[in-house]
Amino acid sequence: MVNVLVFSKTALENGRGGELFFIELAAGLQKYYNVTLLETNILINKKFLLKEEIEKRLKGIKRIPQLKFAQLSVLNEKFNFPYPSTIRRIYKMIKVNDIIYTSTGNLKMNLIMLFTSLLNPQIKFTIGYHKPIHSEKKLSLYNLVYRTCILFFSLFKKNFYHHTISLHTKKYLEHFFDRKKIFFLIEGLEFEKVAETNLEKKREDVLKFVYLGFLDDLHKGVGVLLKAIEEFLNENTNLKVFFEIIGIGPLKPEVERLEKRFPKFIKYLGYLNKEELGEALRRNDILLFSSRKEPFGRVIIEALVAELIIICTQTVGSIEILRGEKFAFFLKKLGIPEFKESIMGLYKEWIKNPEKIRDLQKLAKQFALSKYSISEEIRMFKNYFEKLRKNIINT
Repeated sequence: MVNVLVFSKTALENGRGGELFFIELAAGLQKYYNVTLLETNILINKKFLLKEEIEKRLKGIKRIPQLKFAQLSVLNEKFNFPYPSTIRRIYKMIKVNDIIYTSTGNLKMNLIMLFTSLLNPQIKFTIGYHKPIHSEKKLSLYNLVYRTCILFFSLFKKNFYHHTISLHTKKYLEHFFDRKKIFFLIEGLEFEKVAETNLEKKREDVLKFVYLGFLDDLHKGVGVLLKAIEEFLNENTNLKVFFEIIGIGPLKPEVERLEKRFPKFIKYLGYLNKEELGEALRRNDILLFSSRKEPFGRVIIEALVAELIIICTQTVGSIEILRGEKFAFFLKKLGIPEFKESIMGLYKEWIKNPEKIRDLQKLAKQFALSKYSISEEIRMFKNYFEKLRKNIINT
């Protein structure tokens, strides 16, 4: 049986879209391959996914000990260094597998993989590009590391293939790699916790908005969103609206301040497990998506399945998913007036024609179920890995 190593370069407890992708990919592929899920102890922020939740999502895949990295913080930047024993363990884990799937990040681990590929040319490596390909700060460490990783992979082309969840990223990578070795495969989601019949759970007497994700402004634009909500409520004290905020992050105190100021209009829910999240999405009407950059937009798909209309910024991910769809309302730019205008516009439409809102919500669910199921993702990956295994990618 073919041995597949799914290698997350961060701890699964981070619980972001990337870690969830690795968990679901490994769990889905285990029906067809001998799958090992490898991870490190690297935490980006606080733990966002509990151990019990991880075990449930893994669906029987045994979780092996994490790779140990020393971590050092300098001027608000975190640096991670593998111990000698970690380097040996990575090499041993890689060389006993036929196919390796991992992500772009962490230059040090990439060097280990490149070295391993020279000694074991029969192994097929696939590198996944799940993050934005550049930061707004041109001289940022993020840009330097990302460009360096792409440069190294462009020098060692033989056994390396590249997977993107964004057509925009695929087009960019074609400047560096043979397009025959670059593959666009969708990121699917498990829908069973949010795909139940939802409309009867949505309240008729209030229009409910929800934000779901990490609470920061640098990447997710939450600072702008919170200011927009505060101004909106200051200016409109008698509207039948309600806002729920789901997630953790550095702006949690600001969310709690707004909750105390507007207890009748805002509820902060913090971290929710899979079941709780599905229930929370089903009772809401409209998702507020404020990301500054997003290559895919996993949250958008979860919201669509729960029959939510989307108010969103124009990111690569949101545009690729929602372009031309009637249930998506794009902001001209990430700004306080833009959010307020979109919120008020949909509120007025809801008051005037609630059936139109309900029809858009039904349409959103049908769209997501038809295009972004986890079964479709696993089918595509299985076909792709079979081509790798049979060496017919370039024929």
